[in-house]
Amino acid sequence: MWRARIFVWLSVVIALPLSAQDDRQYQEWMRSMFPSIGAIRSAPNNAAAAAAATKLAATFDQVAGYWSSKQSPDALGFAEAAGDAARAIAAGNGDKTANLRKIQAQCSGCHIAHRGDDDPDRPIKGGKFPAGWSVTPDRGTADQISYVLAEGVYHFAMGPAGTFYSSNWTKSGDFQFSARLTQKQAPSHPISYGLMIGGSNMGTPNETYSYFLVRNTGEYYIANREGDRTWFAPRIFAEKLPVTVLGWTAHRAIAKQGADGRQTNTLGIEVSGDETVLKVNGVEVTRLPKGKMHTSGMYGFRIGHNLDVDVDQVNR
Repeated sequence: MWRARIFVWLSVVIALPLSAQDDRQYQEWMRSMFPSIGAIRSAPNNAAAAAAATKLAATFDQVAGYWSSKQSPDALGFAEAAGDAARAIAAGNGDKTANLRKIQAQCSGCHIAHRGDDDPDRPIKGGKFPAGWSVTPDRGTADQISYVLAEGVYHFAMGPAGTFYSSNWTKSGDFQFSARLTQKQAPSHPISYGLMIGGSNMGTPNETYSYFLVRNTGEYYIANREGDRTWFAPRIFAEKLPVTVLGWTAHRAIAKQGADGRQTNTLGIEVSGDETVLKVNGVEVTRLPKGKMHTSGMYGFRIGHNLDVDVDQVNR
């Protein structure tokens, strides 16, 4: 019996370093993807991206082997699909940007599936928006988001968070933009929503814009989007991470969520000369130098995940 116990103990001791070694190798593969993806993105065409794409495809093959050994068929499928997209770039098949976005979508999907999310995006049947409108979802696809315009009210039902824009809605120079936004149901934790301005290259990995948000706890937040940012946590994926301009700040002008889960506030942005003034319910909450935010370009809305939000009284 004691020999059997020693054998089991030795098996565990030996297996642990091997598993840790596998995980360390996995992390090295993840880190090696970052320069490859950067090289592909900056390459002017498929030919210039071929070497980096070939290296990236080989790395995805190694990652696929890792997930195969873990008996994780969904992660294996993500790795294989990403590797196929990298090989397409290397071979000059298809649009480089489209294939790169496919790679990033597979990485994001894998991350979402294996990160142990305790607040997953809810299933929403959507994908059809008012004429001229588009959305950039933080993850997943537009089919997981519903956006309907009816009798002057914009109705948003979110799976993943998203940024909404229209080529018919553009501003430059001095302007004002305001809207009343109503959170219809209480979220499971503080989730934000608000206005977006200064959008350019929307729907691409290089898109930039700024947003002004509130959340149910009575605070506001201002941030810039500066294109896709790839990071490791621990798996590589492209995330639409904000660059904070002003962190979450409480203000008496913001109406907090009520007992019925609803919250209504009118948000306003005024660009005048060298300043940008941000208001809630007609009260100035902060004033920033114009250069702190993107102000010229498309404008629209930014709605957090799993929220139901109505927008009306739009003044543009």
